[in-house]
Amino acid sequence: MSLPIIFTGRGVEVTEALKNYIEDRLLKVPHIEMVTHVDVEIGKTVFHKGSDKDFYIRLLLTLPKAVVRIKKEGADVYVLMDEMVPSLHHKMLHYKDNFRKWEGSESWPETAIVEDVAQYKDDSASAIYAGYTPTVRRKIISEMAPMSVTEAIERMELLDREFFVFKDIQSNNIAVVAKKGNGYEVVVAQ
Repeated sequence: MSLPIIFTGRGVEVTEALKNYIEDRLLKVPHIEMVTHVDVEIGKTVFHKGSDKDFYIRLLLTLPKAVVRIKKEGADVYVLMDEMVPSLHHKMLHYKDNFRKWEGSESWPETAIVEDVAQYKDDSASAIYAGYTPTVRRKIISEMAPMSVTEAIERMELLDREFFVFKDIQSNNIAVVAKKGNGYEVVVAQ
């Protein structure tokens, strides 16, 4: 079996040996046959030797109805790939276990949401950031399919993110789910 993989090097030459090594590791992951497309980006994080995080690998696996993303930094690209496999293994098993939900033949279970009515107001932060101009990347989403909180959490975990923006299926409003300690927090726009 051969995977549809696109390799990109950022300041690093992606050799045939490295391509073969990565493909070999990916082919050993369960349910990899479900992947329709793989993007592998290998790059340098620093341009001098001696750092513990000289290189990075970013894997983006496109699946039916979902995307799995993993990124790891370290000193050796081969070791990084070996360290990524267990996480990818776990994510692919989790995706396969929920496949009927992803394809829509089963519904996502309802997630219990604890209402928090505390009001947050802190004006002291405005004095600290006076004159500060952050760099902002804008991402415009033209169409967003409504989903349950549980599905949003699943997508966030597959993408290996700290938060996920989605349209709540119950209220049809924009919402954000974020990791908070050992749980999650949901903020829904009114």
